[in-house]
Amino acid sequence: MKLEEAIETCHVRSAVFRKSKPDKRYYKNHTVKIIDRVPTEDLLADDWEEYDPRDEDDTSLFMFND
Repeated sequence: MKLEEAIETCHVRSAVFRKSKPDKRYYKNHTVKIIDRVPTEDLLADDWEEYDPRDEDDTSLFMFND
């Protein structure tokens, strides 16, 4: 999907990423808008997806480090 669509469907604590660059995530809960943080060469890509940490088996949304 296009970046704009991924941003619209992304939840507050989630992120967007490109399938071709899965290690680089842009979290929505940030002081700078996602669209302003994405490199110019990635803006027109159509392989964007949402990353939702709630979908991970080994993570918790409310996990704290002691």
